[in-house]
Amino acid sequence: MRMPEKEIRLTMEEFHKKVAVETNNQIWPTLDAKNPTQAQLEEALHMAYASRYHWSKIGKPVNAMRAEYMIARVYCAMKRGEPALFHAKRCLEISKESEIEDWDLAFAYEVLARAHSVAGNKAKCKEYYGLAQNAINEIKNPEDKKICQGELDKFTC
Repeated sequence: MRMPEKEIRLTMEEFHKKVAVETNNQIWPTLDAKNPTQAQLEEALHMAYASRYHWSKIGKPVNAMRAEYMIARVYCAMKRGEPALFHAKRCLEISKESEIEDWDLAFAYEVLARAHSVAGNKAKCKEYYGLAQNAINEIKNPEDKKICQGELDKFTC
């Protein structure tokens, strides 16, 4: 005999937040994979856009900035320079308009370096790579600094 499932009720705000967080978190395994498939990357891209949409309903500008970061990162992994640059630039724009953590700026510069690398602009890649490294050097929390440095160290221009 099958047990009845417990009904879970969420407010719309709780729903948007749950989906935004879950879809964002599900992207990292694909980005961290050594050789993700095209299908995995496409699914990650759909999740990144879903996360961005749900944050737009209930989040703060910093959530939009982080969602733009994830969209740009997926496009970088897909080797699609033009959309990667668009979303990476949007990430930095929002970060400059918003209250952010010190590590957010490092990530914004890091994704711009990646996007310029994918787009074939080595000089701009190096410029933003340097800005990312400088921002990482300013991060106060050692664990945050380690995470940001780890992402930056995953690629070169």
